[in-house]
Amino acid sequence: MDNKRLIIYHKQAASARILFFALNGSVCHCNGLPAESKIVDSCIEGDRVIDYPETLIPSLKERWKLSSDILEMEKTFMAIAESGDLAINIYLARFTTVDPPREQLKHLGGKFIPIVDARTFPPVELKLLGLVYSFLMD
Repeated sequence: MDNKRLIIYHKQAASARILFFALNGSVCHCNGLPAESKIVDSCIEGDRVIDYPETLIPSLKERWKLSSDILEMEKTFMAIAESGDLAINIYLARFTTVDPPREQLKHLGGKFIPIVDARTFPPVELKLLGLVYSFLMD
């Protein structure tokens, strides 16, 4: 996952409330983004299906010890950040559960946060969350 990150969210079906899963001060799993990163490109509009790594969700599920298929990729979202010579592809996935799976993720020490609670995160992550939010609300 060196040059790949995954933002994971939960959207309430009835209220459309969006919560992001934050862990270790980041919403970009599993390693966060370098503070000096900049978003250089994004694909958030249209019907273009992104060619995402098929192993991304299975490796995260194994790493976090998730027991069921509670994650699903958003196949039309991708952003690219650059940090020095490194290009980092950022993908988006959603929890498919009715409620945020707090119990399944409790052992990680992370939490589900609304976008306004991310204001202390690095600027590059705030920009990413803005892109994700626009994507989800369109």
